[in-house]
Amino acid sequence: MRHGRASGRATGTGLSALRQVLLTSGLAATLALVCASGALAAGKPVNIGTPFDADQPAVAVDSAGNAVIAWANTKDLSPVTTNIVQYCVMPVNATACAQSGSLVPADGGQYIDGVQVLAEGGTLVILADVYGTQGSSSEDYIPEQEWQSTDGGNTWLDVNNGISVGSGIINADTEPLNAVIVPGTNTLGFGWNTADGPPTFDAFPLSTPPECSVQTCPSSPYATLEPDTNPDVIGNAGGNVASQGAAHPGVLAIYNTDDTNGPLGCSGSGTSSFGTAYAYASGGQAPGNSYDVSPGSAGSAWRVAASQADCSVEYPVVGGGVSGFGVLEDNLKTNTTVYHPFDQTHENFDTPMALVSSQFEEQPALSQDSVGDVYATFLNGGEGGTVSLAYSSDGGASWSGPASLASDASGGVGGLTSSVNASGQGWAAWTNNGSMYALPFDAQDTVAPAAVSGSGSSTGASVTLTITCETVPCTVTITITITGSGEGGALAMTARKRHHRTTTLGSGKFTLRTAGAKKLKIELNRAGKAFFRKHRRGRLNVSLIERSLGVKKLTSRTVTVKVHKHKH
Repeated sequence: MRHGRASGRATGTGLSALRQVLLTSGLAATLALVCASGALAAGKPVNIGTPFDADQPAVAVDSAGNAVIAWANTKDLSPVTTNIVQYCVMPVNATACAQSGSLVPADGGQYIDGVQVLAEGGTLVILADVYGTQGSSSEDYIPEQEWQSTDGGNTWLDVNNGISVGSGIINADTEPLNAVIVPGTNTLGFGWNTADGPPTFDAFPLSTPPECSVQTCPSSPYATLEPDTNPDVIGNAGGNVASQGAAHPGVLAIYNTDDTNGPLGCSGSGTSSFGTAYAYASGGQAPGNSYDVSPGSAGSAWRVAASQADCSVEYPVVGGGVSGFGVLEDNLKTNTTVYHPFDQTHENFDTPMALVSSQFEEQPALSQDSVGDVYATFLNGGEGGTVSLAYSSDGGASWSGPASLASDASGGVGGLTSSVNASGQGWAAWTNNGSMYALPFDAQDTVAPAAVSGSGSSTGASVTLTITCETVPCTVTITITITGSGEGGALAMTARKRHHRTTTLGSGKFTLRTAGAKKLKIELNRAGKAFFRKHRRGRLNVSLIERSLGVKKLTSRTVTVKVHKHKH
């Protein structure tokens, strides 16, 4: 059951707490999977750690397809009585971490949240929002501590010996959102939001960053993304930031809102007032185009200060890449999951939404590969639903899936997140009952193989089979063969060596544009007609290559075909 919220949006991580959500007669069949990219398909989730208590994990996927997963262990078990950052490097095809370990915050930092992982070229970055430091210069270590690895996660360097590298702190109620790679050269960025205050964003160098802490920071420490004059400040009801490079570099931030009036207000009561706001910046980080300068000020990269995006939506997440920015969110009017592309030309959301799932979602994540294919993971149906994957090969206009990757029958999945690399190898990570899990995936996991019925009919000149495609449009290439000896085996054996070989009886190619079972007629070749002149019944191999939404799969099975010969 989906639960509404009577008293407005919860703040920070409290938002997700509201809805946790063989061969017979010489004729054979085989089920196989064809993967053009060679990426690892989803299998069984791997337990990569047992932190007992942990915040949402973060995951990045390097160019080799290895996942780098990090999280804040908040159990404070002896002898470590503070929060620590734990990490795991999972290679493709592995069933355990290749490297793992713990990172302890500098200056006795007691608490960690907002752990993030980024992969920038050959450098891996872990960022953690740290507070509760203990030394005489404690504020120099708040809020953002950073670790880097240049050897695939084998060793980690404590950047600046733990001195904070970035800040967007307005007051003690400021909460971290997430980190991104800022367009330009070797620049990172982090977003925050503040209770009863505007959201902020800070850009800082990847290499040798200067101190930027609550104690001291450069003259333009961060950008404030909403005017002080707004009557409905965004607050810290949660949000998300994404970046993209290539031909249309920029950063898009999305925030939850719950106002009934003002520039960000959505009319109505209850969930009707739930909505989103956005802020948008473009171009590469540069002195005259700075992501640290507030919108409306000279030299700012921010083109749009916090403005209304959608109403009657919730659980938004933003992603970016070659196909442009887009937001995955719940449509509260239809109780479905939708994808809303961002129009970078007009700098707004004047675009149609695309249906992703007929159910609502929770705990969403979005990412793109190097050609702009979009991957979305989420709990389909919320708490107790399934860890699901949806995929779009056309920039978010149409979607394959959602396909179930793992069960959440107990309702214990928390902090679900994911990422893909340039080639489309993806990894998801989440917590459940005190353990941390990781699971690889790729696009082909979203397309169910086309189904072939176990029986068919023939006129002697053709064979009619029943084929079902769940994901449409799909193009299917059907090939009918026999192999070896047995029924009709003389057609499938050599004259001298009499060893098994495969003979093709017929083939055909069809495009199905609507879902459901379809009867398809495959014309027989000379060998096929010869077979059915001798046999009124046959068990045949049917191989079906399906191409749907850019994904290719092969299904094969044995089909019994009954011959209805023409009467003359």
